[in-house]
Amino acid sequence: MRDELYAKWIEAMKGVKFPVSSVDEVYAGLPKGAQSNISVGGIVVCNTGDLFSRFIKPTDFPIESAHALATMILDRAGL
Repeated sequence: MRDELYAKWIEAMKGVKFPVSSVDEVYAGLPKGAQSNISVGGIVVCNTGDLFSRFIKPTDFPIESAHALATMILDRAGL
């Protein structure tokens, strides 16, 4: 599941201009901002706003790439 979620996150963040210095900069590049969802097998498994509020801290910024952000979220979520 980690690989599939990772790939979906990378795809979803292709509109984000990295490096980013806040979650708002990430939201600005996502199609639905904080309301964006990631689905696996047609089932919504996570909401961007919920994930960021749980796993991303202001001290994590700047974040240099989509790869770094996706890895950080998945590691902290225990996936």
